[in-house]
Amino acid sequence: MFKEDPVFKALPESTGSLVVAIKKGSIALPDFQRDFVWEPKRTVELLKSIISRYPAGTLLTWTQNDDVSFGYRYFDGVSGIDRRPNRLVLDGQQRLTSIYQALTGTGDHKFFIRVWPFINREAGCLRSLDDVELDDAIFAHDSRARSRFNPNDTEWQIENATFPVSEYDRLRPWFKKLARKVEPDRDAADDLEELLNQFRDSYLQPLESYAFPVVDLPASTPLVAVCNIFETLNRTGKELTPFDLLTAKFYPLGVHMRDLWEDALNRYPLISEFSVDAYSLLQVVSLRVRGTAQRADVLNRLTAQEVSAHWDSAVAGMSDTLDYLKSQCGAVSSTWLPYGMILVPMAAVFSEIADLRSKARIEALGKLGHFYWCSVFSENYDQGANSQAGADYRALREWLFAEEPGRIPEAVENFNLVDADLLLARANRKALFRGVMTLLIRAGAKDFESAQAISSISAATLDHIRVFPRKFIQEATFEDGELRDPDLILNRMLVNKDSKRTIRDRHLAEYVRGEEPASQKKLSEVLESHLIEATEGGGLMELKYEAFLRERLSLLVDLIEDVTGLSIVYESE
Repeated sequence: MFKEDPVFKALPESTGSLVVAIKKGSIALPDFQRDFVWEPKRTVELLKSIISRYPAGTLLTWTQNDDVSFGYRYFDGVSGIDRRPNRLVLDGQQRLTSIYQALTGTGDHKFFIRVWPFINREAGCLRSLDDVELDDAIFAHDSRARSRFNPNDTEWQIENATFPVSEYDRLRPWFKKLARKVEPDRDAADDLEELLNQFRDSYLQPLESYAFPVVDLPASTPLVAVCNIFETLNRTGKELTPFDLLTAKFYPLGVHMRDLWEDALNRYPLISEFSVDAYSLLQVVSLRVRGTAQRADVLNRLTAQEVSAHWDSAVAGMSDTLDYLKSQCGAVSSTWLPYGMILVPMAAVFSEIADLRSKARIEALGKLGHFYWCSVFSENYDQGANSQAGADYRALREWLFAEEPGRIPEAVENFNLVDADLLLARANRKALFRGVMTLLIRAGAKDFESAQAISSISAATLDHIRVFPRKFIQEATFEDGELRDPDLILNRMLVNKDSKRTIRDRHLAEYVRGEEPASQKKLSEVLESHLIEATEGGGLMELKYEAFLRERLSLLVDLIEDVTGLSIVYESE
């Protein structure tokens, strides 16, 4: 809970005070913030808003104290500072960096203001801001680029009545010089100098005094709240994960999470191949030390020492789990992995399985396989995946390692798959669809074109088709009560992308019959490896959709019972 009133109020802070704070390092950025990315034209637009005194949004900061040691970095352009900041900016980095660089002259782009658009020299007065073409008055110059003119040259600036925005608070001598250059008559020069000073006081003063509303979170704000707030404010920007927050939190304690993560990717290529999120590894650690994978527990309870102690085994366990699923369960890539979250409890127990003696290890791996397939075919991770991971980890440890019989994972103990559900399951049930397809890969399903095992070809080429095309089913005649849904899982077959383009919307029976006898025999063998009866008289070749589905269902049930070690209830007849 908050130690202070959680109803936050925005208090004004001037651009001048914010720039000073950034320069001194008392305001900095949390380590997880993305880099400065604004293009110079957006900085120009911001300067126009400030000069016009238009609203430019609210800033959000987070107070730091001696009890909180959080990773931070200074704003782009700030150097030579060695102090801990008092506040970190959660929202407003791009605007504050732009203002800081424009008003201090740091960064690759310099910003300039032309004087004459603001002054009516004939009338001897300032133009109304509504009459000033700000698009012409303010511009950016890339100091790295070649140009036909150099706005950084002081003589050019006087000649063109143009000054750097970074000199906004030191213009009196420059105005005097400009006035003497433009008006040889002393009295006229004095009048112009006075007008230029009025221009500064009227139109440049907001560069110093413009007030941003700033909401400052107290130091007691929980990490999970900071994470939620940041994500809410940055929906279109970089996603902030608990890994980012803990990276910043642990860095001052000597645990460098990004280095650990890079090392994990280098040592275990499967982690990168399957696009495993770094946060998943922290969840593995949290399961091992606290038995929970809940986000709040990972953020608020996990310590740097615990991560340091368990990181290597978590990474190795994750890699071993991926290797097991790829080689033994047909999950050839992340695209075909039924659940990403199921990796977490499996990885958390895998290092302990690896330490078992040979016979016990084989028995434990067999149980782990039953757990995996039962979880997939009961769709046990569709809801409350974090809670499910915690419950499964605790049960797995008892089931796999306890000397006396202990808890059995929920998916195994309560497995209750009905064949009628499989028959009617549609491909939009992603976990079940991927489970069926990867089970076929495990059972030796062959590539349609090469007749090689799908497990031996590149997963990147893998796609799927409808065995009975949608158009065929829409145009066919069915008896009342016959199945006619073209999007059933049992109507899907894995093929490579080239084969998909070749087959297109043709019915597979038509495609097979159009081949030479030798090719027909090969295609029939490929289809049978996908549990599709390809002989004459079968549902496929007779163009009978429901007969085809039921034939395939019968063969699939046998496979599922084999990998789960459990029986399926028959209700489809």
